[in-house]
Amino acid sequence: MKLLFAAVLGITMIWSNLSSHAECPTIRDFDKRAQNGERLNVVFFGGSLTWGANASDPQTTSYRGLMMQYFFSKYPKASFVFRDATIGGTGSDLGIFRLDRDVTPYHPDLVMLDFTVNDGAEGKDVQHLASYERILRELLSSGTPVLPVMLCFKWHTHNLDAPLAAPRYADHAKLAAAYGCPIANVVEGVRKAVKEGKADPEILWAIDGVHPDDPGYELFFELVRDTYEQATKSDQKIILPEKTMFDDLYPHRQRQLLVDSALPAGWTKVETYRTSMWFDGLSSRWMGDVAAAKMGKDGKQPEPLEVKFNGSMVGLFGEKSTNTPWFEVLIDGKNILQPKAKPDQGNFWNIAVAPPSAGNLFAWTLLANNLSDGEHTLRIVPRLKGGDPKEQLKIESVCSAGR
Repeated sequence: MKLLFAAVLGITMIWSNLSSHAECPTIRDFDKRAQNGERLNVVFFGGSLTWGANASDPQTTSYRGLMMQYFFSKYPKASFVFRDATIGGTGSDLGIFRLDRDVTPYHPDLVMLDFTVNDGAEGKDVQHLASYERILRELLSSGTPVLPVMLCFKWHTHNLDAPLAAPRYADHAKLAAAYGCPIANVVEGVRKAVKEGKADPEILWAIDGVHPDDPGYELFFELVRDTYEQATKSDQKIILPEKTMFDDLYPHRQRQLLVDSALPAGWTKVETYRTSMWFDGLSSRWMGDVAAAKMGKDGKQPEPLEVKFNGSMVGLFGEKSTNTPWFEVLIDGKNILQPKAKPDQGNFWNIAVAPPSAGNLFAWTLLANNLSDGEHTLRIVPRLKGGDPKEQLKIESVCSAGR
C-alpha cells in the first residue's frame, strides 16, 4: 500500500544569499546581554554526556547542571530558560532531524553543542561530518551563538604520551575554526589534568568507562566554563563561509510523520509508552503519536508500509521495547541488510531492547546513508511472531535528507 505524505517536519534552508563574511552574534554578545539583565534561552544539544548519565543528580551535578548554576551565579540580573535537548546514544545524523523540533522553536540565544563522541571519535565517514556541519551552520546563520563541546570517554586517557589523533576531534576543531567559534576541547583538558597528576581516571569514571561520576562532570564543567570565559573576552567574529567546509550532503531534509496519512491494514495510531529505561530515552519527549503494526486477531500479518522519499540518507524514528518484532527493509525493491547482523538474522532487522527491561526507549534506526541522491521507495515489512498482544512495530516518522 503506497502512502503519500504531505506532513513534513523541517524546512529546507537556502544559503545562496550568505556572504563569505556574514557576521553573527557571538558569545561575547551573549555575555553583554546577560550582564544587562535580559531574558535568555540556552539549549543543551547532544548526548548522554551532556544529559549527565551516572551523575548523582543530572540536573545539578552533571556538567550541564553545573553550567546552569554558573550562569545563574555569574548573571544575577538575567533571567534564564534552559532547554535540555539531549538524547543518550545519538549523534548528529539524528540531530539534523531534531533541530527544527527540539532546538530552534525555543529561540535559543546560546546552544551548547555536543555530538563529537557520539559521531564516533575515531570515525572518518563524511556523512556524520555533513550532519554536524549542517547543524552548526544553520544555528549560526539563524543568529545563535554556538559553543561546540568535545567531551570524552575514559579510554581517551589511556595513552597520554601519544598525541590524540582521533579524526572526529580534529575535524570538529577545524570546523569551529572555519566558522570562528570557540571550542571547549574537554578531551585535551582532561588528558592534560591526568598527565599532570591533577585528576585520576579511576575517580573521574568510577562507574563505567563512558559516563563520568560527579568528579568527572565537575572537571568537564570547569573546562567548558573556562572556554566560555575566554570567549566572552574575545573579539573573534563568527564567519559563515559561502560554501561548507566538508561536502554538503544534507541541505534538504524531511521528517515524514506517519500518523498524518492513511495507514496500511494492520497499522494503527497509538500513543508512545510513558515509561522508559532512562529519562533522556523517554519517547514522548522526542516524538508525537506513532504508527503501530500488530498482528490481527485472525493471525494475519500487517501489510507492508511503503513510503517515497528524496535524498541519499534515510532512517526510522520511533519506539522500541523487548516486544519490538523483526522487520525487513527494502529500498527500490532491494533488500537492505542491518549492519553487523548476526549470522542467523538473514534479511531481518532486529532493534528490540534486550531483556531484562523495565521500559521502552526511543528508536533511531539509520537504514542507509550512501544512496544515490534522488527519489526512492522505502518498504517496511513487519515479521511478527504472533501470540503476544504487546508485540508491535512502532514508527513515528521516516527521516530522509539529501541535496
